[in-house]
Amino acid sequence: MEEYDQFAKEYASGTEDLEQKTRREFYSRLPELKGRVLLDVGCGCGHDGAYYASQGAVVYGMDVSEKEIAMAQERGCGEFVTAAMESLPYGNELFDVVTSLYAIQHTDDVPHSILEMIRVAKPGGTIAILAKHPFRNLLESYVNDGVSDYYAKRKVTSYIFNKSIKLIENGHTMMDYLDPEVLQSVSLELLEERTDFPASDQVVAGLTYPTYMMLKYRKLG
Repeated sequence: MEEYDQFAKEYASGTEDLEQKTRREFYSRLPELKGRVLLDVGCGCGHDGAYYASQGAVVYGMDVSEKEIAMAQERGCGEFVTAAMESLPYGNELFDVVTSLYAIQHTDDVPHSILEMIRVAKPGGTIAILAKHPFRNLLESYVNDGVSDYYAKRKVTSYIFNKSIKLIENGHTMMDYLDPEVLQSVSLELLEERTDFPASDQVVAGLTYPTYMMLKYRKLG
């Protein structure tokens, strides 16, 4: 994730311009935010946090990129800190809503990171995640890296914004997001597959495939 410090401003500007439709879809799946305490995991430059605050949420956010966090803090819409999603710097059962948009695919351990989000959510709270789809991971692995094993632990080369930015991300499977330990603690309320070209670079011309997915869990208890 250190790579995001190298092009933080370009990434922030590009995602705001090209992922507007994707964001609208994600926002529409969230519960009423007015008066809710919300944590945005992998908050980036705070674009989403600013929207959540405009809807009346009390916003907290964390990201591993110091430069992205500096930009988020400049917005003045919440409390933002530098931290890793694998070890969230918050106590148990603090947040009504926990969100994560296009961030969790960077972790080495998706189930553990989701369990961290569940840990800090209140009983009955919502955990909403938008993540790169594993099918896109697989196609990028095959085309960009010559790796054809869907189940392999691997680094995936990804290009965005007409190949102006190169990312190295982790490859994951659908079962990482539907891990039995995760599903013991939540009810799965939504699993929806979507495509967001041109924000993502299509690696197989003429093939329509999901580039991201949205999941919404509700914490039991």
